[in-house]
Amino acid sequence: MESTLPDGQLPNTEKSSELSRLLNERKIIGGVMNIEFTGRGTEVTDALKQYTNEKMKKISRFVDNILDVSVTFSVEKHRHTVEVIVKAGSDKIVAKETTNDMYTSIGGALDKIERQAKKLKTKISRKRKNSFSIEDRENQPGTDSGELDTKIVPLSLTRFKPMTVQEAALEIENGPNPFVIFRNHEANEALTVLFRQDDNTMGIVSLE
Repeated sequence: MESTLPDGQLPNTEKSSELSRLLNERKIIGGVMNIEFTGRGTEVTDALKQYTNEKMKKISRFVDNILDVSVTFSVEKHRHTVEVIVKAGSDKIVAKETTNDMYTSIGGALDKIERQAKKLKTKISRKRKNSFSIEDRENQPGTDSGELDTKIVPLSLTRFKPMTVQEAALEIENGPNPFVIFRNHEANEALTVLFRQDDNTMGIVSLE
């Protein structure tokens, strides 16, 4: 007794064959990389797909976030052209090679992709390294914009020697510092600051 299937429904064996064909058309490597094959003026054979897939497995080691790969085979007279487009995150790598042999063109195009993929990996690694270096510096003590690297040492008021304003002025004139802190003989030993101003005059401030 023969069983009938609704229109459009395939037997299990035909379903398996159809599924295999679709998987070959859109091969998934490692569960993350989709390779789409397109033929223009030529048939995309299983041998071409397998050769391309094996080459792409090597390239996938250099780029972690490959999303999609598009491979187009074109034949025009004796010119066999392969164009490969790799989408990796926000980056896109494109390469094309034309020879008189399709397999040679595949190898040439994917060699170019590999070189670009290595450069991309180096670029990403350097970017991450620089990012970590900046973060490390920001996390180091004393590097915050609100902190000082200079050590602040409290001074005893008894270290400032008594002198007159004139003596303090002479010390500024003859010394390297633009100011002097002293005990003012002329103001009951009050702690005083004498300093040179921008107009080259002397300013004086009593701290007590």
